[in-house]
Amino acid sequence: MIPAATAPPAKTVALVDPLWVGHHPMYFSQFTGAFLRLGAFVIGLCPKPEEAFAGAKTALGASFPDFDRRVSMHKLPGGKRSFFGGRFEGDPIRTYQRWKRCADMLFEAEQATGRRADLVFFPYLDSYLRFLPFPAIPHFTIDRPWSGLYLRNHHFGEAPSAKKQLRLLAKGDALIRSPLCRGIGVLDERFVEPMQAYLGRQVHGFPDVTDASLPGSPYLLAREILRKAAGRKVIGLIGMERRKGLLNLMRVAEKARELRLPWYFACAGRFERPEYTPEELAFVDATAARIASGEIDNLHFELDAGRIPEEADFNSIFNTFDVAWAAYEDFEGSSGALGKAASYDIPCLATAGECIGDRVERYRTGLTIPQGDSDKALEAIQRILDNKDWNDGPLESRHAAFREAHGLARLDMLLAGFLNGA
Repeated sequence: MIPAATAPPAKTVALVDPLWVGHHPMYFSQFTGAFLRLGAFVIGLCPKPEEAFAGAKTALGASFPDFDRRVSMHKLPGGKRSFFGGRFEGDPIRTYQRWKRCADMLFEAEQATGRRADLVFFPYLDSYLRFLPFPAIPHFTIDRPWSGLYLRNHHFGEAPSAKKQLRLLAKGDALIRSPLCRGIGVLDERFVEPMQAYLGRQVHGFPDVTDASLPGSPYLLAREILRKAAGRKVIGLIGMERRKGLLNLMRVAEKARELRLPWYFACAGRFERPEYTPEELAFVDATAARIASGEIDNLHFELDAGRIPEEADFNSIFNTFDVAWAAYEDFEGSSGALGKAASYDIPCLATAGECIGDRVERYRTGLTIPQGDSDKALEAIQRILDNKDWNDGPLESRHAAFREAHGLARLDMLLAGFLNGA
């Protein structure tokens, strides 16, 4: 009698991220959910394991089978800033320490769960590369197959030069040549080919997935924005960072007020004061005072507002927008704002060029303008609201195509390839 074939044992994936700011929690939840859908067990290492556990459970739905048995979250100390005083990932000592800490914490988690990770996946690989271009590092630390999502890869678009070679060394990209690497993902698909040529590893354009869930009732700030808008069209931005074009949005709002246009500009989230010059802060503070006095009635922002705590509340605010402001400045990467906008069929205003502008033009999900051009922004918003492109034709946004290209099904397919190769 021929014995029945048995299914291979389920694999275990370790998700590792030392940062817990911005969209890091959302990405962590989405990757946890994807690996669970693929049948894997998940060991999570992050600064806030309880929040990660709850976030993943919410993203998957409370009825997902065996969630509590298949997911184990453990605390990983948060990333520390570079000795150079720059970003978190900016020096070789800190980068090596992250690899070593990952290995140590993973060993403890494996002892606690009784499972050995078959694959280590870094949702923000950048923190494990900078100034450490040595492919042997993963072997001497975690010593198992690994992969990850690499965000800040835009130097691969530069023309060949001595400066580019130095940048490649500083970025630490050669570490990806590790024999244990099973390939990586990038959010900006424009540089896949030059990256593969340099690294000798598979590089995949990843979907910029997002969580589009809404709360049971509109978030308090969402209700406030709609009340203040009083029927006017809402042009919105979440995250008051300089790179997101806040200053230009404020200039556009002032011009719209002078022209008595029926628009309301809503800015939510944390105001990143250290990013602005003294002159810019004086402009922002003066505008805030004019809002408080009632002189300006078409603009909302609170300079002392904090981070929006829940993704669903973030979405509730975003869902009030008639036009999503994505006219970022000096920014090359992808943005979750496009995914949010596509989820709710909201058109975008974006800066021409780079990843965001390219996608908005390719999927016709809005209009693009030259960077910082407030007059063009004013005209573009009116055209978007009239559903006209720059040639006076219908805008015909392809939100459904964008959702498919950046959806969970495609994420699952790509991660399955990494998992099968482990």
